[in-house]
Amino acid sequence: MSSTDYAEGGNVPEDFVTYGRWVKERGVDLIDASSGGIAPVKVQSYPNYQVPAADLIRREVGIRTGAVGLIESGRQAEEILQNDRADIVLVGREMLKDPFWARTAADELRAAIEVPLQYTRYGSAWQRSQPPLPAAPMDATVS
Repeated sequence: MSSTDYAEGGNVPEDFVTYGRWVKERGVDLIDASSGGIAPVKVQSYPNYQVPAADLIRREVGIRTGAVGLIESGRQAEEILQNDRADIVLVGREMLKDPFWARTAADELRAAIEVPLQYTRYGSAWQRSQPPLPAAPMDATVS
């Protein structure tokens, strides 16, 4: 990550470290390392493009970080976590595209996760592809 990768007049990696130290001193214990996407500047985006900021802040400031930035698959997320580049992975647009992204990622990684109770009553496209589960009891629902 170099300073030339950033918009003129904008923040650079050294600024991330400074701001990270400031917020840590004020009691913040996790930083979502995102550029926010709110300023009208051209950003070169590619898979994991904001992960280096999370990694830098985590190492230099000694604070937990959340990684973002075109994290599209479970394998990407797992790589970030296994290589200690961030403490958590935050997924946004991919979950808008696939509300079952967590399930998709688990399937990709061949990890078993429990089906949320709500899905056992009415089903879903994902659930229809899974072995049948007993229905949730009526008293387990909110009226």
